[in-house]
Amino acid sequence: MSVQLVFSLAALLGAQAVEVTETDQPWSDQPDAHVSWVSFTPDETVALFGRHDSDWGAHRVMMSVRSPQGWQAARPVEIDGAPWPTQMRAMRFSPDGRGAVFSSAPLPGETRDDWDLWYVHWHDGRFVAARRLENPVNSGAHDVHASIAANGTIYFASRRRGGAGESDLYRAIPDLAAGWRVERLRALSSAYSEADIFVAPDEAYVIFARTDAPDGQGGDDLYISQASDAGWLEPIPLGEDVNSPGYEYGAWVNAAGDRLWFTGFRDGVYQQIQIALPEE
Repeated sequence: MSVQLVFSLAALLGAQAVEVTETDQPWSDQPDAHVSWVSFTPDETVALFGRHDSDWGAHRVMMSVRSPQGWQAARPVEIDGAPWPTQMRAMRFSPDGRGAVFSSAPLPGETRDDWDLWYVHWHDGRFVAARRLENPVNSGAHDVHASIAANGTIYFASRRRGGAGESDLYRAIPDLAAGWRVERLRALSSAYSEADIFVAPDEAYVIFARTDAPDGQGGDDLYISQASDAGWLEPIPLGEDVNSPGYEYGAWVNAAGDRLWFTGFRDGVYQQIQIALPEE
């Protein structure tokens, strides 16, 4: 899907978006459970999503596999054949489907209270060899809710010092000499907290959540910004078919480019909503 088509979502969604409501979904085994942060392999045969309680605790990542009969019952993600030993959330596949990035609470025995970003390999239908991302990607503050571009650049949110608001947006660029080069995305960060960023595989656009901004609908709203030769263009909120006075976050556009997924708080439940994107 072209950059122009994706960026036109902000204008199109208010009048032309069509919500897709298939009943067979990866989380259909518990239709009333809170579900956040969906992600799929490029061929959409494996889905990752988060489950948590109504108090925004007890986060865990679930996995479902699509069979010819439909989506199998979801089960907690295992890494190296074992459950992750602490809370985890916002696990998102890389564009090539060979790995995923996720956010983790401190491991048992650690005295810190900030969440960190981890990367894990996806090999032969299993997650293996997770590693905590090195400094300066992780800091002494919360570093969470990442998305990976095709070139390995990681976009994420952080509450580290030097930001414009409670949470700002950053990207970590792989550097063969230095490991990582981290930069704050100044054009996308404001006094209104930003998080939950999705980056297009070619870094042509980003979709992220911004909290309580005056041009939004209230709560967390989704915004989109297009890359240009001069930098990131002014973020604009998506239409009323997406944003509401409640919460919208965790955007994900599938590899085929025909569906926008996001988490919306509707009827007292955090749930996954998908929008069919218009064809060129």
